[in-house]
Amino acid sequence: MASDDFDGDDKAEWSSRSEGIFIRILHKHVKMGELDSKTTFIKRHWCVIDDELFAETNKSYTIPKLKSKFNRLRKKYREFSDLIKHPGFDWNPVTNTITAPDSVWAAYVKSVPGVKPYRKKGLENYHILGEIFSGNTATSQMHLSLSQLSPTSDDERELSENLIKSRVHVDAPKDDDLMDLAVECRKEKRVRRSLDQTSEHIPKLWDKLERYLEICTKVVIQKLEKINEKSCEPSPKTEMYSIQQCIDAVEAMGDVDNDTFNKLMEKIVDLEWRKIFLSMTDDRKRAWLASL
Repeated sequence: MASDDFDGDDKAEWSSRSEGIFIRILHKHVKMGELDSKTTFIKRHWCVIDDELFAETNKSYTIPKLKSKFNRLRKKYREFSDLIKHPGFDWNPVTNTITAPDSVWAAYVKSVPGVKPYRKKGLENYHILGEIFSGNTATSQMHLSLSQLSPTSDDERELSENLIKSRVHVDAPKDDDLMDLAVECRKEKRVRRSLDQTSEHIPKLWDKLERYLEICTKVVIQKLEKINEKSCEPSPKTEMYSIQQCIDAVEAMGDVDNDTFNKLMEKIVDLEWRKIFLSMTDDRKRAWLASL
């Protein structure tokens, strides 16, 4: 009964809006590294928090009430964390709902009455509270892999399955860069999974899917740009009927004197003469050179 009165006083004192603002302000100061020994704030920081809360809610709670609310939020966070990792309970972080057989609920609520409200809806702001209290509360349950998130619709289920089964295919030459493409995508995925396991919050299902797709798209674009750069590099072209070809043809004959060679050079400055000369057989070339 005391617990019910306690919750009732809390609701009367704190509206949902005020609580959300308070949590946001706490989160900001935690990120600034102001938690004292990872458990609470010093008086100076509590005064700043109280002033910021008053500026947004037009209500002064006083430091003792802020500390009391802070401790109640920590208790709720611990209770909810224990609940979602207890055998028999299935939590969907996307919808923030918990499912379990009635018998499991009844037994657990009997031992931990504070979790009764979570049968309808999970703890609000759970992810942010996890970042606030993770320094002194076990949060292993927060690090869920993508495969553990239950799709809430046929579309989500299909997208998840396609993402797991898909591989990147590019219609381009089998260049070494492309051969490394799939490997790099898998590396990016492993890096992302590692970050998820060490981060202090659980991204929603769609955020994870979108982030993975962004990574793969970025890698594909980079590889295709490299291939495009290589394909755009100018390749040496062989000039038809060039002066060099004419000189090579004369040198191959081996018995053309210098005077005849100089006369030939005067002729092959003209493209038409080069075409005529290179089109002749060796015998006709000799006869033509002798006539110069």
